[in-house]
Amino acid sequence: MGSVQKFIVYRSLTHHERFELQLEMGEDKRRWTVINGIPFDPKARRLAVEHPAVPSAGRERRRRSALSPLTGEPVSVWDAGEWYLAGDEGGYEAGHLRFRLQGALLQGRWALVRMSGSGAVERRPWLLIFTSVRDRQRN
Repeated sequence: MGSVQKFIVYRSLTHHERFELQLEMGEDKRRWTVINGIPFDPKARRLAVEHPAVPSAGRERRRRSALSPLTGEPVSVWDAGEWYLAGDEGGYEAGHLRFRLQGALLQGRWALVRMSGSGAVERRPWLLIFTSVRDRQRN
């Protein structure tokens, strides 16, 4: 994941505060449904439900509106651009993915943090957190 990857954010046309965040990670696209909008305040946390990865190869062209492959509901492309890893290479596997988005609307740093829990939950939810608007260089 050392190279630049693409991201896309879809917005539901029927549930206006529901978004789908897709991050290309190597050969796959990782996908999360984000409830209550994309956060722009570091104090805000948004529930992000991860869905199974799909192959990046052969992806569809970006259209202004489409149907979500997750829910079948109508969605529109809300933002798209490039994303950059801002943390450890193993952040996704460890449950704490830090990244920077460079899109038309989304500029800054976010983190996806897998929630801890017990029980028989197959896929634990994540939290999407806005961390910074500035792009600080790592020393």
